[in-house]
Amino acid sequence: MTKLKTRGLAAALATLCAGPVGAFEARHFGDLTAQATANARLGMQYGTGINFGLGALDGTRERNRSSLAASIKPKLTLDYAATPATHLYGGVSVAAAVTSLDGEISGQFARAGDTQINTDDAYFGLRSGVLDVSVGAQEFWVGDGLLIGDGNFDLGPSDGQYWVVPFAAWRNSAIVKLNTSPLRAEAFWLRSDRDFGDSRVVGVNVETSGWAFEEYGKLGAMHLDILDGNRFHYDGMEVYDLRASGVKLPGLKDLTFFGEFVREVGRDSDGGRPNDAIGWYVEGQYHLPRLPLNPTFAYRYAHFSGDDPKTRDNEEYRGLFYSFYKREWDTWYMGEIASEYHLFNENQNTQMFKLKLAPDPKWAYSAYYYHHELDTKQYLGTPVSSTDWAEEINLQVEYFLGHRFYGYAGIIWSTPNRAAREIYGPDDFTVLQTWLSYTF
Repeated sequence: MTKLKTRGLAAALATLCAGPVGAFEARHFGDLTAQATANARLGMQYGTGINFGLGALDGTRERNRSSLAASIKPKLTLDYAATPATHLYGGVSVAAAVTSLDGEISGQFARAGDTQINTDDAYFGLRSGVLDVSVGAQEFWVGDGLLIGDGNFDLGPSDGQYWVVPFAAWRNSAIVKLNTSPLRAEAFWLRSDRDFGDSRVVGVNVETSGWAFEEYGKLGAMHLDILDGNRFHYDGMEVYDLRASGVKLPGLKDLTFFGEFVREVGRDSDGGRPNDAIGWYVEGQYHLPRLPLNPTFAYRYAHFSGDDPKTRDNEEYRGLFYSFYKREWDTWYMGEIASEYHLFNENQNTQMFKLKLAPDPKWAYSAYYYHHELDTKQYLGTPVSSTDWAEEINLQVEYFLGHRFYGYAGIIWSTPNRAAREIYGPDDFTVLQTWLSYTF
């Protein structure tokens, strides 16, 4: 994209942000309700010691880099009440995105000048009583989005950017939901974008629901079959999943647990190797609302198995379609540097220690410490002499203004350990970044 086009998109975003807050209110035409929205996002980053001193991987080897990504996404949803219990609904959205300055800072996913304008949502459905049936391009996730979260990889050549993620819908889908209580169920067929290998996923999810489980948390189980997806050797994979979210123990209302266990089996239809991988995590959060600044302490241990080259099976856990910010900023991007540029919830053991301060509903201040290790002594198939990868500290501030505005600013520092030094280099990797979202 030329500088003129880049400036034009930035000017359009600024104009929208200055517009009237109430510009897109719901409109009612008898039994038909129309809702128009537009979401604008802006992400800015500055990194030093890129890739632990190796530099950007796009051939420039730049060790210091600035990046800007921006997007705008107007959306229209319609809801027609055929009867009080039966509704027809649908939605369509178009996203425009651009990457500027030096390009995505690690040099792997988006270059300066990458642009894209394309549809994201395009779906319709029927909701009648407990039954909900929908088809088309739409957002859909299960649980916290560890396995089924986002059908778009968001790469620069196809989606214009890597970091602000305006494209979130599955390319195509057919979803049936039974919203019953105390159990609800979903059956689905999903098709990802081409960056995910044009994967086709068939699955069934069952989880607890209703007032009886609101106080003590939610339990769920899911099975997936991946029918296509040759880019990452997903084709032929079978996945079994058990999860618990927001679980509280009687008498300990300030202590909350999360956890998930994933088993990946089946035979790789492209490479021919049987899959034999495991992924799991456990997390505890302790909230102390009576203390000043309303602190929450959290600890998480996450394990994603790595391949053992001595066996014929493939023990490498594949991260599949995990998502951004379904629970909090850090949910599946565990460490801004490790998760976005080097480790992708595969062949990874990570410990997270977190302190979050929320003095009022609009502000949150968080500090994270991560210790990252490989599970086996290889990195994307390259042998290394140690599993010790890196230490990472993330400091961030978040600002919330209802459902309209979200602002994030952070400083991230990571120092490489032996395995990362063998692959990349010995330098510290530091990033300053901000991420803004406004919905009209």
